Amino acid sequence: MKRGAASLVRAPEAQVGRASRVRHVLWIVLGLNLAAVIVKLVLWWWTGALSIAAEAGHSGLDAMNNLIALLFARVATRGPDDRHPYGHHKFETLGALVVVAFLSVTVFEIAKGSVARLFRDPVAALEVPVIAFVLLGSTMLFGAWVAWYETREGQRLDSDLLLADAAHTRADVLGTLAVIVGLAIATAGYPMADPIVALILAGFITHSGWAIVKRSVPLLVDERAIEPRVVREVAEHTPGVQRSYSVRSRGRPGEMFVELTISVDSSLDVERSHEIADLVERAVSERFGAREVVVHVEPAE
Repeated sequence: MKRGAASLVRAPEAQVGRASRVRHVLWIVLGLNLAAVIVKLVLWWWTGALSIAAEAGHSGLDAMNNLIALLFARVATRGPDDRHPYGHHKFETLGALVVVAFLSVTVFEIAKGSVARLFRDPVAALEVPVIAFVLLGSTMLFGAWVAWYETREGQRLDSDLLLADAAHTRADVLGTLAVIVGLAIATAGYPMADPIVALILAGFITHSGWAIVKRSVPLLVDERAIEPRVVREVAEHTPGVQRSYSVRSRGRPGEMFVELTISVDSSLDVERSHEIADLVERAVSERFGAREVVVHVEPAE
């Protein structure tokens, strides 16, 4: 006797509502990032500082990432279909890795320009007006607020895209701080500080990208989401279950899929066995926030 059933925890309407909130956050962040790009491009044109150019490129990449994230967030809201029976939620995680790909391009360009400035091109003295420091400081404060806001919403909505983009924004904030310090040193008579700070900024971006990869790859390769022992304990505390085994799980909370087998008294009829399986499905769903739980029933040996 074998039985497979599924319990949906999150209604489709709730999934759409979550995706709508994710997109709302991304639109807000996109507007702020575009404003930061304009300010930094003006400052780069004004001062010629390589570190400001790197920061302008970083902020421009932030805005591009927001657009990519908006696209992937829309796709991720689609429900299951014939080609995607488990839904489209992994597109959100895939979008986070696209962010990393663009981060790697940013790192390469910044590092190449910095090395050229350090070893091939003459490093000219920089003259940076006070207003440039004020504007850079303002963009840094706005960026810090954006990172805090996006992280808070990403945790509340359990969104890989928002958390990945927030990590990118945090790197931007640290980069802007490094640029301000480097420009201060450069204007004090040490122009080599400008390309050195740009290289430090590349390190910040690399660290952010690695953090995104560590979070996203396990979801894409279906790494175990829950320790099987814990799932077995929940199932075996259900009345009528003699043993549970063959536990599999994948996904993240709210989008998690769990499958397991339970054994029941072989003298039970089919209806009673199905009732026990329903109880196990409900218990596992409530305990782990799983979207779908499949329970197979076998007669106890």
